[in-house]
Amino acid sequence: MENIYEFTLNKKVKKQVEKKRKNKQGEEETVLSTQTVNSPVKFIIKKPTRRLADDAELFYSIQLSKAIKMGIVTKAMLIKKYADNGGALSEEESKELLKSMKKLHDLENEYKLLEATNNKAEKEKSEKILTQIVTLRRQLQDLESSLQSVYQHTADAKAEKDTLLWYVIKLSRMIEEDQEKEIFKGLDFEEKLEDLYNKYESEEAFEAEAISTICRVIGYWFYNQEVDPEKIKKFVEDSEQ
Repeated sequence: MENIYEFTLNKKVKKQVEKKRKNKQGEEETVLSTQTVNSPVKFIIKKPTRRLADDAELFYSIQLSKAIKMGIVTKAMLIKKYADNGGALSEEESKELLKSMKKLHDLENEYKLLEATNNKAEKEKSEKILTQIVTLRRQLQDLESSLQSVYQHTADAKAEKDTLLWYVIKLSRMIEEDQEKEIFKGLDFEEKLEDLYNKYESEEAFEAEAISTICRVIGYWFYNQEVDPEKIKKFVEDSEQ
């Protein structure tokens, strides 16, 4: 599995260090002392496989269904409601937004089917469709940003947030002392999600900084479908300022 992004943070750890000194008799001896040192820890964010992307889509659908069953309205329902009541959007704007959402859904399905083929012509077509998807996502994101207070509590927004966290858990790894391992502990998504929140809210600045960076990178990749390390690095640096 390829990597979307890599970064390294220094973790403060206590290690026993050997020191040479002379005793009262003038003889040289070795003693052990405990010191706090910086130990570099590498973090990697893997690029999802086609199988993992399919699992993410299924996870999103499940989370969306759960939210709807809880009585949370979808974006489409809210848009229609506002259109009927003459609220946040005009009737024409609401219709255009619904069309854009449907078009995005159709393009994503078409892209998924094309990516499953090994035909060169189909691959070229899928790249063009991906460009359309990214453009449409940005347009919808810009509109939703201006209406964030309206949409942030919809079923779609909740399912999307859950899916981003799912990706954070599934794609992130850490390499410590040449050993690659998962960052979050637990037997299932819920347990690992709880560990994510605990680490993010812990007093250990190292863990909070790592998770914050991972979440920003996953979010940037998810909405822009961008895997250029230099562009991602610039985004991370800009977002830290």
